[in-house]
Amino acid sequence: MRGLVFSVTLLLVGAATAGEPDMKTIMATSVNPGALAFWAGGNDPPEDETPAQAEARWAAAVKGAQTLQAEGRRLAAAPYTRTGRWNDDARLMVETGAEGEAAARARDAEKAFEIGGRLYDACNGCHKTYVPRRE
Repeated sequence: MRGLVFSVTLLLVGAATAGEPDMKTIMATSVNPGALAFWAGGNDPPEDETPAQAEARWAAAVKGAQTLQAEGRRLAAAPYTRTGRWNDDARLMVETGAEGEAAARARDAEKAFEIGGRLYDACNGCHKTYVPRRE
């Protein structure tokens, strides 16, 4: 059984490397920056933030939410899809990203903060299930 799991893991990694970025790259270059940009919209603004800086912060939050939607769709499709809760978590990232985009466009910091908390829970739950633990 252990050999089968290892073989399936190699197939998933191999599929991702055949012209597609691996999971670590997707997370580091797209999902994490998108989430951080979105979360910045719902956080307290920096001291002495100018109107232009606020505009840029909210624009980045909208873009971050859009990134989360796109990456959630990508993660639910081959070669990234997996068994278990994976597709549910990917769909949650898409749905939460859509709600987050609406909140960021409305510049509703309170709503963005609430949605950001749900996004964090979804990310954390997925990481607990799928990220290999080092012992």
